[in-house]
Amino acid sequence: MKRLAIIILAVLLCGAAIYTSSRSNQPEPETEEPETIHYTDMSGDYLFIQNLGETERMADSLRDYLGDDSIQIQTSVPEEAVYYAESLWDPAQAAPFFSDRVYCVEAWDIYKNGEFQKTSYLAGRI
Repeated sequence: MKRLAIIILAVLLCGAAIYTSSRSNQPEPETEEPETIHYTDMSGDYLFIQNLGETERMADSLRDYLGDDSIQIQTSVPEEAVYYAESLWDPAQAAPFFSDRVYCVEAWDIYKNGEFQKTSYLAGRI
């Protein structure tokens, strides 16, 4: 019994050492910083924060809805793009809007006076 306990401890310690070692050898993934826009007017203080996770979800759901992995989807909508904004994301409503093969999507969290208001979904075409 004692021998079994020592073997289990050795396996656990070696496994933890290997795990720690392999984690420390991996390069840190590059994290993209979300864009922020801040402005104040007579009605209050506004902060727009790009929601990167929701933007990726939008791209994935649009790709799944269209059923074509070869479609190019950019996770930012350029200023010169023709786009529309929605309060709810539905790829079925966004797909007919596009006529080209390059899609653009973005999600933004909107705060007013420090209080979350809503997430705005932008979709566009180039």
